[in-house]
This record gives sequence, structure tokens and C-alpha cells, in this order.
Amino acid sequence: MLFYELCKCYNLLEKTRKKLEMVDILSNTLKNASSKEIGKISLLTLGKIHPDFIGIELMLAERMAIKALTMASGRSEKSVLKYLEEIGDLGETSQKLLKGKTQSSLLVFTQQEEKYEPEVLEIWNLLDSIAKMSGDGSSDRKIRTLSGLISRVQPLEARYIMRIVCGQLRLGVATQLLMEALSKAVTGSRENKHIIERAYNRCADISKVAETLYEEGLETVQKIDVQVFNPIKVMLAQRVSSSDELIERFGGKSALEYKYDGLRVQVHVKDRKVKLFSRRSEDITNQFPDVCKYILEALKEDNFIVEGEVVAYDYEKDKILPFQHISQRKRKHNIEQKMMEIPLRVFLFDALFFNGKSLLESNYIERRSSLHQIIEETKNIQFSHQTLVSSTDEIEAFFHQALEDNYEGIMGKSIDENSSYQAGTRGFSWVKYKADYVDNLSDSFDLVILGAEYGKGKRAGKYGTFLLGCFDIDEGVYRTFTRVATGFSDDELDSFYTILSSLKADKTKDVISSLNSSVWFEPKIVVEVSGAEITVSQKHTCAQNHLENPQNGLALRFPRFTGRIVEDKSPEEITSVEEILTIYLNQRNKIDVSNNV
Repeated sequence: MLFYELCKCYNLLEKTRKKLEMVDILSNTLKNASSKEIGKISLLTLGKIHPDFIGIELMLAERMAIKALTMASGRSEKSVLKYLEEIGDLGETSQKLLKGKTQSSLLVFTQQEEKYEPEVLEIWNLLDSIAKMSGDGSSDRKIRTLSGLISRVQPLEARYIMRIVCGQLRLGVATQLLMEALSKAVTGSRENKHIIERAYNRCADISKVAETLYEEGLETVQKIDVQVFNPIKVMLAQRVSSSDELIERFGGKSALEYKYDGLRVQVHVKDRKVKLFSRRSEDITNQFPDVCKYILEALKEDNFIVEGEVVAYDYEKDKILPFQHISQRKRKHNIEQKMMEIPLRVFLFDALFFNGKSLLESNYIERRSSLHQIIEETKNIQFSHQTLVSSTDEIEAFFHQALEDNYEGIMGKSIDENSSYQAGTRGFSWVKYKADYVDNLSDSFDLVILGAEYGKGKRAGKYGTFLLGCFDIDEGVYRTFTRVATGFSDDELDSFYTILSSLKADKTKDVISSLNSSVWFEPKIVVEVSGAEITVSQKHTCAQNHLENPQNGLALRFPRFTGRIVEDKSPEEITSVEEILTIYLNQRNKIDVSNNV
């Protein structure tokens, strides 16, 4: 497939907000892809060149991309920056500037010159080579290679190449939509998406799934299963606000575990080699050499995948430290120094692969038993605090013990025969019950920054108020839920201004908002916010079409930034519309009950 054909598809995708229309546009193009290129096309369509766990990222700093465009267009950097300021998008700026250069070049075009028509694989290979450039002078080599590439391709191709290299493709195509398009392209129906999704959740590699689908068909895709060193998409939990609700969810009996305020980690071990993956499927092995050492010291078996939480731990006082400490350990530099300053402990809570087979279909009790066969508890490696309960009194006792022990709450987990590990899904087989959820006046939410208003007074020159959104799983879009302006220190506002400046964009079509914003951003930065209560709103779009008046939405009153940027959650894993609606309905029920007493 010519790269230009793929770019025409991208251009059509940008022009519509309708999900089914997007699936049709994309599937019509994917039909024409070969089995050798469909994996690369799938990654490019998500703005990537490799799966997250490979650890090779293409993203160039915007300043480097601007230098490449300056060289390719023959204009001054000042002129390029002026156009960029007016247009607001580097891809569109590149298309405009290079179109002008192309038209000028046509005046001196000779018949001996051949038109450059690269195929998708050629473009992918060039981008891959840019990503892998390292060492002294690599920045200059990247700029020159990128400049040479965009100066040869057609302006429309340059538009999307520049967006891909800067990590801002902005098509509104998430993994879920891509899987629907793949299903329709090969099977003629979106209905087989669940088979593709099941395979993806087991290997976290959309390129592998797509290639298998094209080469061997849907039946072989169904056989894709767990492998060591390929991360599994994590199982997510819903929230409950009372012990009564928790025990009712599980039919009168449940397993309870402490909920740890740390970094979720998937541990893969084979032939005494250890790899660690984050909940976003990123390889974080090199950032935690001490955790790898602790795992090897605790081995009873080999060739397995287990899951747990890494926390910062004060061994002298025998207590867990706040999340801010573990977040400092995620740095890629000064690792040895941070290891000395911030010791870690690992609490393991599940086993996902053992004895050469997947445990995802096994029930909770069987998986927990396997965990004890695989690992021996040590000072640094512990099993999560756990008990089995069959009454609300037992739940409350365990819950309050967790709070006394300085943990943030508990997890409730189904223990029935069908309590499998539902990779990549958020359901009620697991629920979380935190102190925050007990009182209506202290809920916390993980929300994505969608936009901002400039500050005034002390906040002049930076963003002062942020527009935050939740995720609508059914529609694959972000919906506005609140604006937040409190809880930020001056240093944090400076940091947010720096981080978000590179993510400025026109409002993306996967953002559903009836509110205006002075600045819009790519929805990538997730923050934790607390609030007083959830109320009906005529302005916000969260839960629209789910209330008595379908025009109304839900909003968070008195929001406050908790100081936590949630780096280990992707925007698609943030608090969902369904969760917020559930909390709101529970909140209303409590109010109704209290009014009747």
C-alpha cells in the first residue's frame, strides 16, 4: 500500500465525528493492506511504531521537528514559528509550507525527476530508524533524516509524518475503534471485534493480532494466548461505597485484600530473567533493579507471570509511604541514588501464568494458590493482606484494620467458580472500597486534562483553571466532568504549563464538550481530583443521555487537585462515566433514605 493512500484515509477520518462512519472509512482502507504491512499500519494508525512494551518511542521534541521543517521548507525558523502560531498544529503547518514549496518546485520540474511514492513499509522503516538513532550527534541525525523525508513526500504525507513523530496524530482512532475496523475489513462485520479484543488483551500487541488475522484468520486469532515477556492488559475494578453493596455484589461471600497506594506491576520471569511491566504495558524493568533482585531471591519456581503492587516502604517504622515517594522511583536517571533513598516492598496479589499455561480462566482461589507455589515470602516480597468474608461485619473489621495499618482501603474480589481474570476489562468481579468512598464529601477521581484557561494575578502567564474529563467506554470518547482551579502550588502550575504546552491542539473529536476552553490539549495527562459531591449539570456532558433529562449531565462540585499526576494510567483507564453514574445514584439513594428517616 502506498503511504499516500493511508494518508488519504487519515484525512477522511479527521473530517467526521461519527464512530460508525470512521469504522467504515478505516476498514475500507485496511481491506487493501497485505499481511506483511497490516501490523505496521495498525501501529501507525494509533500514532506508534512499536507496541508499548518494546520501549522504542518515536516522539521527537517539537523543537527538533520545527528544525526539520525549517530545513525542508527552506524558510527561516522565525517564519515557521509564525505559521505554527497561527495554525496551531505542526502537521497542518508542514502541509501548508511544503505545499508552497512543491508548487514552486513544479516550475523547474524536469521529466528526468521521478515522483517519490513511498509504500507504508518504507515510511515505517525510516521512522523506525529515526527512533533508534542514539549516541553523540543523534539529535542532528534525526533532524536531517526527518527533514530529508518530509522534503521528498507529498504535503499531505508530511502532515501525518510530522504528527506521528511528535506523538499527536489526532485522528480520534483509539484501539477499540481500530479493532472494530480490523474485524469489518476481514470478516465483513464489526461483531467479531470481541475475538480480536480478547487476543489483544492477552498479548498487548495489536500488530501481532492484526498480522495473525490477515495471515491465518479469525480461528487462529482465537488461539492467541498468554506468553511470558508479553504483558497482559490488566483487569480493572469498579468502586462501591458501602460494605452492604460489596457483599451484595458477590452473593454473600468475597475475598478481601488491602488496597495499596503504589505502582501496579506485572512480573514476568523465565530462565531467571525478570521483566517488569506497568499497568500501561510499558517495560519498567530498568527503573527497578532492586525489585528484580528481590523477585529472584524469592523464587520457588521459574517461567511465570504474577501481579502485584510496588510501594515505597519505611522498614524502620514498618509502614507504607505515600504514593509521592514511589513516583520518584520511576525516574530513568540517578536510579542507584533513589534506591538508597526510597526502599521498596512488593505486595503480590495474583498469578496469571504458571507451569506453561495461562491462568486467566482459572478462578480466584486457584490463582491465589498458584501464587503461593511460585513465590516464597521474604522481607521485601510479601503477599497482599487477604481474608475471606461472608458478612458486612467482617468487611468493616478488615476495612478499618486496613485504614489503621495506613493503607487506603480494600479490594473485594469474587471467589465463585467463574471468577476468572478478565484481562483489559473493568467489571464488578473486582471492586474497590476506599475511605474516600464512605463519605459523600470526599470522593476522588482520576480525570484527564482536556483544556485550560489562562490565570490572572499571581497565575498570569500560566494556566489557572483546568477542564477535566472522564471516559465514556461505550462511545470511546471523553466527556467533561468538572473544572478545577484549587489545590495547585506555584511549582505545580509551572510544571503543568511546561508539560501541557507541547500537547496544545484544536479540540479533538473524541472530546464531547458544550463548554469553550481558551486552550485545548491532547487528552493524555491524567490527574487525581477530590470533590464534594456529584450534581446534575446543564453544562457538563458526563452521563448525558443517562439521566431523566437526556440533555443534562453530571458535574463534580468543589473539585480540588490532590497533588497527584497519575502516570501509570492511560487516558482510557481513567474514571468512567459508568463509575460516576453509579456513585451519583448511590449518593441519591443515601439522600433519599436520610430524608425518609
